[in-house]
Amino acid sequence: MEAKYHRQMLNKVLSTHFNQADLNTITRANLRQDWPRGQLHPEYHCDNSTFAASETYIHQQRQLTLQALAAQNRAAALAAFGRLLHTRQDFYAHSNWIPLQVAQHGGLTICAPESVALCLNPLVETNLISGNASIPRWLLYRIPLLGSFVKRFYFPPDSHEAMNLDNPKQGPLFAYAMAAATRHTQLEFEQLLAEVEENLGKTSVASFLSPSQ
Repeated sequence: MEAKYHRQMLNKVLSTHFNQADLNTITRANLRQDWPRGQLHPEYHCDNSTFAASETYIHQQRQLTLQALAAQNRAAALAAFGRLLHTRQDFYAHSNWIPLQVAQHGGLTICAPESVALCLNPLVETNLISGNASIPRWLLYRIPLLGSFVKRFYFPPDSHEAMNLDNPKQGPLFAYAMAAATRHTQLEFEQLLAEVEENLGKTSVASFLSPSQ
């Protein structure tokens, strides 16, 4: 998703739990996944149908969050949390989960954005794919005049450009992707707090959410 929408979701879910400085740390780490170096890692964005690698990455970042909290390094914990949320959020914008769910619920006229189920385990879902990302194609499409001309004749239906729901210009399914990604952001937050409490205790939960001033 585009940066402004990642930011909106983070603010909506986390702004009542973290002060602005901490929320900024989470947000910076989240948005840096879209920097050029991050584009070399499709698993950061659930691109190229790398669902297993993406789930592994999310698990690694969750473990880094716990390890950083155990070492009393809140900044590192917040950053790891921001990175895992980026990947989780991108799943709903880059895979075909949303169109599959909407079709299963009777289409746009019947299915409300809040009705779309969350994908709790992409590895067991059938017919799940995500768009193929290509840096050369991404650059080509952005060349003035030439890019729009090439796109008319070379626009693979399984490409990231064709499948993504990164912004409202991609059509009505964007609202469904935002709704599901926001709900899963909330779920990831709740699950992380539960793991922190289980492994490190309630004091670590309190310190993670409410740093001493």
